[in-house]
Amino acid sequence: MMEYQFDYATFCKTFNVKDDKAIDSLRLTHTQDINFKLFPYKASGKAQAPIITELEEVVSDFFRKSLKLETEPVKYESLCNDIIAEMDIADEDIEIFKEMIHSLFFEGDDFVAKNLGLYPYQTKVNNKSADRLAGFLLDVFGVNGNDCNIIEEAMKNHPYNVVEKVVVDAIQVSKTGTAGNSKSYFPIILDVQEKFKKDFHFMLNIGMTSLDDLSNLLAIYYFYYMSQACVTLDNFGSGRRNSPVQLYYALDWEKVSKNRKCCVEGWERIQLSANHMFSHALTLEILNQHMLSDVMLDYISLQEYVTEHPDQDEVIASEIEKAEKAYTSCVGDYKKFEQIPYASGGTKTDIAIRHLYKCVEEQFLNTDRKRANQFYNEKFTEFCKTRWVKNRRKSGLVLNLTERDIIFLTKISIKDKDKIRLIDLYKEYEYRGIFLDNTSKEYLQEFFTKLNLIDKKSDSGDAQYVKRIL
Repeated sequence: MMEYQFDYATFCKTFNVKDDKAIDSLRLTHTQDINFKLFPYKASGKAQAPIITELEEVVSDFFRKSLKLETEPVKYESLCNDIIAEMDIADEDIEIFKEMIHSLFFEGDDFVAKNLGLYPYQTKVNNKSADRLAGFLLDVFGVNGNDCNIIEEAMKNHPYNVVEKVVVDAIQVSKTGTAGNSKSYFPIILDVQEKFKKDFHFMLNIGMTSLDDLSNLLAIYYFYYMSQACVTLDNFGSGRRNSPVQLYYALDWEKVSKNRKCCVEGWERIQLSANHMFSHALTLEILNQHMLSDVMLDYISLQEYVTEHPDQDEVIASEIEKAEKAYTSCVGDYKKFEQIPYASGGTKTDIAIRHLYKCVEEQFLNTDRKRANQFYNEKFTEFCKTRWVKNRRKSGLVLNLTERDIIFLTKISIKDKDKIRLIDLYKEYEYRGIFLDNTSKEYLQEFFTKLNLIDKKSDSGDAQYVKRIL
């Protein structure tokens, strides 16, 4: 049986509690990612923690971390020398050859990867946000040794041209061992793992591995995971790991009115929950100041435990109340904790968790710390607004699918089949978290018709097929 006990000493160390500061001041540092890793964000401005809006920045780190490689930077002169040492090349051709290598593989001093075999060796950008995001995606997508083998096989079988082949061979000789493992991020949502891997493995197997394709895949599943995790966290102990909420999109070129599903059950549904991310990250960090070594507990796992062991409900709730008291006593500049009401219904543990969360949230919203809260949450919301959201003026902000998105989604939905029934294609979109109402479906059908991709098997509308996009 799990013995959940709040550990005050661990709390003081994690949150850097200052006992010598005035009782009516803030006597702790709002820290997260120590005992519970939720999201890969920092509560700092864009200068210290840049916002990642394009997933191209993450691809090379994602492959490097998947393969557990720690690589030396690829230097232009030493790469050329290594290649030339293995080739029979006339002296007068050496400079021309080196210029060609530079033009194909370097931008300034930086080595730039343009194919699958070289992604892990691209020069690291000095951007910790991209590095953290790559590690986060690796953890929440559940990338493991089997996936690593599939990546290595795809790299081996990639159709390199002659120059790419000599560069790949020269660089792979210089890899410098494996990177160490740090604490993993806790996966709130689990159904994303199988979905991501099916598409990822398919793309690796057929050579659909351009930077554009891979960044599209990461963007789809990063958004899927984050949007579902935010909504699930707001449900606390009644959240479910494998029951995604339906999010409705509109097509980029269609007009939308306020009563459409995309305006009511799309970005509107996520935005409020996304603004709660920092408060959840801190609440979960506080809850994990316990005596169980190397155990991360989220709202759902605590709820599952007290459901199985009802006699422990009151015990665990009282430990969470101790955690809340420790926290609120260190936030002396906010005076209204006692006015925060308790939720009704549910287990005592869930009620205690919800109250702790409200304490964290209220002190952010009502002190000058609301800036830190905003900095953290915008790391995700700004990505969404750049990549997945369109301002529809009077109809507000709406989740948006461009032609590029549709073509990519259709390719990974049809996979290696020659065609797919149109109604089954909609189901494939929905499997990936993308829902369309009937109006959007009509526009999508028109789009495929214009591209000559609709194959009618009969005059009735239910027997239409979409042909594979080559």
